[in-house]
Amino acid sequence: MKRGVSLEMVHFYSPPYTSEQALAKSKELTGVLAKYSGHIRFIQVPFTEIQETIKEKLPEGYLMTVQRRFMLRLAAAIAQKRHGLAVFNGEALGQVASQTMNSMVAINDVTSFPVLRPVLSFDKTEIIKIAEEIGTYDLSILPYEDCCTVFTPPSPKTKPNLEKTRYYEQLLDIDGLVQRALAGIEITDIHAGQEFLNQNQDVFAELL
Repeated sequence: MKRGVSLEMVHFYSPPYTSEQALAKSKELTGVLAKYSGHIRFIQVPFTEIQETIKEKLPEGYLMTVQRRFMLRLAAAIAQKRHGLAVFNGEALGQVASQTMNSMVAINDVTSFPVLRPVLSFDKTEIIKIAEEIGTYDLSILPYEDCCTVFTPPSPKTKPNLEKTRYYEQLLDIDGLVQRALAGIEITDIHAGQEFLNQNQDVFAELL
């Protein structure tokens, strides 16, 4: 954004495993970032069917790798459909199991679309410092689950084999899963400072 790129945010959510509050947190984070651009389109992608299918049919060690491959497939498809030129993500090399060089090779295999990683060489401390400076840190640490954490296996592969990854993935209806996820997309135009968590809290308070 600071280099003048117009961004749209893609968020994968998996109800009932992820809550409305988790979705609201992501929207509110987008509202914080929107102060640098005026507004940002927030694209929420249903991911439950994909995650349940992967968990049911694939070996545990490859769950995270194949989930990430689907995320990248979907993000690239959305970007191309909306005339985007690249996908940006927050991968930091070696930060977690899915962000090793081997994992990036296995995940990036699904697309020839440019994938840009602006914080690739940063460590956790450097990333936290930036988050604090731009005002996203306090929101980001709120304890709402996301679709990555609820389906994280105890021992994800840190060096997934590309050929094995391709083989396991062929056990799935890749095209059908992708098309159904794309068909369920919802897009929200989010403006600077717009709040979503407080709105949800009011609704929950009425139900109690």
